[in-house]
Amino acid sequence: MNETEEFIAIDDLQERLADFNGCTIQHTGWPCNSCFHAMELPGLKHDIHDYWEAVLAVRGDYGDLEQNPVLIAELYHKLGA
Repeated sequence: MNETEEFIAIDDLQERLADFNGCTIQHTGWPCNSCFHAMELPGLKHDIHDYWEAVLAVRGDYGDLEQNPVLIAELYHKLGA
């Protein structure tokens, strides 16, 4: 982990996503694609789809998606603001 990365507990991220958008339909309580992409989070530095792919990577849905702890940390903090 480099200085721009921060450890985010996956269950904490999942809880913040559920609290923010109310969708917990996928797997063990994760939001669906449509609800995730409909979230309005002002100030994100990237397209919402980039964060979706980062969430899919930590969920383990696709083995070929690269982990992106920087995007996960940014999303986590925006959801908690």
